[in-house]
Amino acid sequence: WSELSKVWAQIDETREKPWLSVQPRKLRQSLEAMMNQLKELPARLRMYESYEYVKKLLQSYIKVNMMIVELKSDALKERHWKQLTKQLRVSWILSDLTLGQVWDVNLLKNESIVKDIILVAQGEMALEEFLKQVRESWQNYELDLINYQNKCRIIRGWDDLFNKVKEHINSVAAMKLSPYYKVFEEEALTWEEKLNRINSLFDVWIDVQRRWVYLEGIFSGSADIKTLLPVETSRFQSISSEFLGLMKKVAKSPKVMDVLNIPAVQRSLERLADLLGKIQKALGEYLERERTSFPRFYFVGDEDLLEIIGNSKNVARLQKHFKKMFAGVASILLNEDNTVILGIASREGEEVRFIKPVSTVEHPKINEWLSLVEKEMRFTLASYLAQAVQDIKQFKDIIDTQKYMEWCDKYQAQIVVLAAQILWSEDVENALQQTSEGGAGGGNGKDKTPLHRVLTTVEATLNVLADSVLQEQPPLRRKKLEHLINEFVHKRTVTRRLIAHGVNNPKSFHWLCEMRFYFDPRQTEVLQQLTIHMANARFYYGFEYLGVQDRLVQTPLTDRCYLTMTQALEARLGGSPFGPAGTGKTESVKALGNQLGRFVLVFNCDETFDFQAMGRIFVGLCQVGAWGCFDEFNRLEERMLSAVSQQIQTIQEALKSQQDANRDAQSITVELVGKQVRVSTDMAIFITMNPGYAGRSNLPDNLKKLFRSLAMTTPDRQLIAEVMLFSQGFRTAEKLACKIVPFFKLCDEQLSNQSHYDFGLRALKSVLVSAGNVKRDRIMKIKDTKKQQGEENIDEASIAENLPEQEILIQSVCETMVPKLVAEDIPLLFSLLSDVFPNVGYTRAEMKGLKDEIRKVCSEEYLVCGEGDEQGGAWMEKVR
Repeated sequence: WSELSKVWAQIDETREKPWLSVQPRKLRQSLEAMMNQLKELPARLRMYESYEYVKKLLQSYIKVNMMIVELKSDALKERHWKQLTKQLRVSWILSDLTLGQVWDVNLLKNESIVKDIILVAQGEMALEEFLKQVRESWQNYELDLINYQNKCRIIRGWDDLFNKVKEHINSVAAMKLSPYYKVFEEEALTWEEKLNRINSLFDVWIDVQRRWVYLEGIFSGSADIKTLLPVETSRFQSISSEFLGLMKKVAKSPKVMDVLNIPAVQRSLERLADLLGKIQKALGEYLERERTSFPRFYFVGDEDLLEIIGNSKNVARLQKHFKKMFAGVASILLNEDNTVILGIASREGEEVRFIKPVSTVEHPKINEWLSLVEKEMRFTLASYLAQAVQDIKQFKDIIDTQKYMEWCDKYQAQIVVLAAQILWSEDVENALQQTSEGGAGGGNGKDKTPLHRVLTTVEATLNVLADSVLQEQPPLRRKKLEHLINEFVHKRTVTRRLIAHGVNNPKSFHWLCEMRFYFDPRQTEVLQQLTIHMANARFYYGFEYLGVQDRLVQTPLTDRCYLTMTQALEARLGGSPFGPAGTGKTESVKALGNQLGRFVLVFNCDETFDFQAMGRIFVGLCQVGAWGCFDEFNRLEERMLSAVSQQIQTIQEALKSQQDANRDAQSITVELVGKQVRVSTDMAIFITMNPGYAGRSNLPDNLKKLFRSLAMTTPDRQLIAEVMLFSQGFRTAEKLACKIVPFFKLCDEQLSNQSHYDFGLRALKSVLVSAGNVKRDRIMKIKDTKKQQGEENIDEASIAENLPEQEILIQSVCETMVPKLVAEDIPLLFSLLSDVFPNVGYTRAEMKGLKDEIRKVCSEEYLVCGEGDEQGGAWMEKVR
């Protein structure tokens, strides 16, 4: 008995333990230790009833230990204990309660009562914890402030703030569905009201701050705004001081709850929002009036437009904005005291001197003198074209290189190419007319028909241009020569095609489907002297100054594209080229615009697409008569696609209605952005699409019917390479193009797959341009050597004829491509070169100057460099 009494004493001691100090884990360990003590007692003692009683008692205590754990949960508050004592019909006082008293209520028998109360307690605890989290979160939440131009601190991190508010509002609302909500109803409703106030307050705040930042940039960015909008300026200054005062209070105490308690803060912000909205509306109306007076202002953003208007007297400061309003104008030419606009200049430095300069003194309003600049640009180009067409006729039979270069220098690149196109169209038309009338002149060989004579002239011109491009030329002249070569290669192709098809009548479809340029000097309206025909489509040339932009190489694909698009325009439809990336969809639209003298604006429909500005830009396109090209149109989200499509549909339907001969073309108007807008007959919309990519939207059917679709395929690389080689002065361009294009294809197929490798058109172009530089460099070296030997009257053309063009091309390939290759691909490249260009040697460039410079730098930096197998030789090779 004495052995058993030790265990009994421990049980008694445990029973007397205060409930508040009970630790369920230690209690279980203690009970299990007692049970082990019992098990260790001698077997003879186990037959006694007292032993069995103690054992059962310990087992029952261990069995209910899980319920003890739950009763010790933090979830049970005083209210739950009161409920528990009431249901168990006991009178416990929590501070005096012992473990024994809890054991004595027979927890197993009353398990359902205990479990129900614990379940309620745990449910209520989850809500209580959430409310505690909300309380702590908002009492400590500080607004994220950032310095704004040293004027004040403004709020940023709006997404985080609004996400948090919305999450908590939704969670508090969801609490109401909980069966345990009643206890916390009062606190939950208080927080719901506070969170809604926070949401409402900062909803207005973000709007006020955004408007204030926008208007502050306008009203403080230009001193002239005070004179342009004096009433709005003083109103804004008053609003600004109030807003700055509010932001100072926020900066002092940026906690959200402190901001919420600023007296009448919501009312103040709502009033500011209303006043800022009125100022913004007045500003918008003012800008709209300015844009209406000069429609090209629609292509300029609000801040830029205000800067333009504000600096209307300081013309020099406006130079940077011209490229947004005119296709090829980078700057304007002024007299010494900046009062007369003498002309315009492109970014390449080409100048167009106006026939009638524009005085900013006589026309001080910016919209007036800009309108005159636009008008004078067209008139001057048209007048220069009339002169150029007259002058080019001297080269019909004999082409004097020097005179041809002088003629090129006299006129702008755009005019030079146009004059060449007009002369060729006239020559072919006359030749076909002669043939149809039976007047094919005598002669034999190549001159057996008038068309052959046209071909001879084209080829002779090409030879002159190819020789000239090899010589040292000023950059601007070189560009003109390259443009002419591009154009004449195409003319040669078309003339050969006409001869091959036996075309003998100017009414033949083979001739009518080509783009033809007709100049009529008898037309009294200068801007209508040049008309462009393609099949039954007819357009007046736009005389928009285009600068010296790179010209697209014309291939059968671009010819087909031009034919389809011009037919679409004639039928008052839009154009929709579609096809994979790199097929020249956008470039073809831009090139067609250039051919017709139009201003083409390209909009990339990607994540940077500015949907808000589109209404404004559409109004500009309609009034100016410019072309809008929406690149990758089906990449727009469906929401945006729908809105933009609606505007495009309105415009296209208006253009379609112009087909009605009884309607006056000038009277066609559409409703855009809530106002009536006049639609110019020259205006056109193009959308390009790449249907191959995933996640693309489909065009609505009502829009599809307003556009003429055109499938674009991979361009003819061989023809493009041929034209590029011609423009770099290669006589054997056709043969070389037949080799270099397959070589690039082999490289793409056989060299390893590296992320930086590119064997497309861009890489091909860089190799061919580099080849032109190598050829010119070699000519200059030979010329210098001959000069040193005392030779005079050195003929560059004869030097060029004797140069090995295949070798030059190989040198360009090696110097341009080898540095980009990984080591294991270099031997394979040389192997491919020897297959495509058999028996052609490659002499590596000396690069003596570079070597000397490397040695000098190595010496300064205490580095080792060498040649071949010497130490540092491999490094020197890599740098080269």
